[in-house]
Amino acid sequence: MLKRHSDEDLTRNHFDWTCGPDRERLAPVFTSLRRMLRSRDWPQAADLGETALIGLLNEVEFELLQHQVQVDFLDTLPARVAYRGILQLLDSPIEIGASVYKITHVDGCDSACESCFQLAHCSVAREILGREWSVAVEQAGINPSWTALFAQEEED
Repeated sequence: MLKRHSDEDLTRNHFDWTCGPDRERLAPVFTSLRRMLRSRDWPQAADLGETALIGLLNEVEFELLQHQVQVDFLDTLPARVAYRGILQLLDSPIEIGASVYKITHVDGCDSACESCFQLAHCSVAREILGREWSVAVEQAGINPSWTALFAQEEED
């Protein structure tokens, strides 16, 4: 018959639920996409034809999967927007080594809708920004974070 731990054992602060090599690691370890994709050149999107750009994105996606990182926006955005997103995220911290079974998902969202590379294609941003979404998309090249601020002043 299996022995059950007592409630007292289960509520002690020192009880360790981890097992194996993960037990030794207490602090998270971070890297970046740039480090994972070290040997890669990053040409300007304007210098790449559509087929070459899609090929490069497929190579990047495959290489990141080898590092247990899945980029979730690649298949849902136009290739040039997705490439711009990869370039924007190259130096963002990504936790690694948490578990050999863990896949890290990168969706490109940092909750700053007005300055996001996905703004024109994001249904969540459209819902959050409401009628100001189209204004933010139009002014995304200027400084879109000011759009929401000015909209608030006009309503007051």
